[in-house]
Amino acid sequence: MKNNIISRRNFIKISAVAGSMLVGGKLLFDLAKDEFFTVKESRLLMGTIINLAVVAESKSAGEAAVEATFTELERQVGIFTHRTTESPLAVLNRTGKLANPPLELVEVLYQAMAISEMTKGAFDVTIKPLLDLYQQSQPELPGPDVVESALNLVDYTQVSFSSEQISFRQPGMAITLDGIAKGYIVDAGTDVLTKMGFKNVYVEAGGDLMASGKKEGKTPWRIGIRSPRENVPGLLANVSIENQGVATSGDYFQAFSSDFSNHHIIDPHTGYSSPELASVSIIAPTVAAADSLATAVMVMGKEGLELVEELPLCEAYIVTKGGLVFNTAGFNLG
Repeated sequence: MKNNIISRRNFIKISAVAGSMLVGGKLLFDLAKDEFFTVKESRLLMGTIINLAVVAESKSAGEAAVEATFTELERQVGIFTHRTTESPLAVLNRTGKLANPPLELVEVLYQAMAISEMTKGAFDVTIKPLLDLYQQSQPELPGPDVVESALNLVDYTQVSFSSEQISFRQPGMAITLDGIAKGYIVDAGTDVLTKMGFKNVYVEAGGDLMASGKKEGKTPWRIGIRSPRENVPGLLANVSIENQGVATSGDYFQAFSSDFSNHHIIDPHTGYSSPELASVSIIAPTVAAADSLATAVMVMGKEGLELVEELPLCEAYIVTKGGLVFNTAGFNLG
């Protein structure tokens, strides 16, 4: 597998089939309803809460499916985590290269590079040196000289990857997959359940989710879009989805300044957070696509809507820092 430029339409096709390996869990509760059981479970993984809901014909079948899915989720988290020093991602960042990388890591990089090409670098997994700089400088903000120095290490085209090896072409580089791996893992969990024969499932990790089939086998899943500001409480909108992924990025998730002007989504071109948007919600065929597109559009600003309009089966809902709301034509609000 070589680095190459991938068309917008082909990226959606790739991401729709790339995530496919998950299985594990523990029953929280189940509700019998019209000959179906909705088996639900919540666990802490990846530093966030993972929620599963499986509509099954029997309680035991639902329990087994949930358990299998969480087992695979835990396995994949071990690949992408940055919380342990010996994970494949941690070894890559520490040494600058990784021989015989896990297939999942190569797949995620393949998708990440596709979205980077598509967004002209608005999404860039090599943003980690800059992100680390902002996090380590807290409660202050880093000065322009150190920002410029870290920015020199940000360039997704300097990552070489194949099934044999992943490496950086420039010393000091590092990658973060926080803007895509969570979505990829949700997709993989959904894929496990689908392969086990469950058509009506809901898999969610920290707000990024896939809803397949229908709730309790009858009605579309309903998803709420929250306000990015506490002075506008509650939900801004509701949307019904079926066999779609949803992800939201916002300046409020990890702010570096009290006015939300500096936060964890940093423009790879400037070294600073884009000043226009407060939140972006994306609907896409996969959660990995939704996750990465939400990050990219946060960087691109309102013009990112034009990109999403061109992508098949993708929609966007954005909120500006001033509270204005815009969405693509096909974003059906409930």
